[in-house]
Amino acid sequence: MTLIDGEKNGVYLVKEMNVEKANYSQRLKSIGVVDGSHIKVINKKERGGLIIQVEKKQIALCHNVASGIIVEFEKKEYPDVM
Repeated sequence: MTLIDGEKNGVYLVKEMNVEKANYSQRLKSIGVVDGSHIKVINKKERGGLIIQVEKKQIALCHNVASGIIVEFEKKEYPDVM
């Protein structure tokens, strides 16, 4: 599944990054969105945008970028390590 399919307050494990533009991919990596990282969906907008939390950082993603992040559902709670 992709991150765009995620539910609000769900925690997801990043399995693969298929973001088309290199500058988006590099920016995501710089804030910690890499294979194996955990992402919490803070909020979902009707038009497909998301606000996510990675470690202690929050970032807004557009539909196109979020749909390129392949994830696996982890749990409804944020991991203690974050």
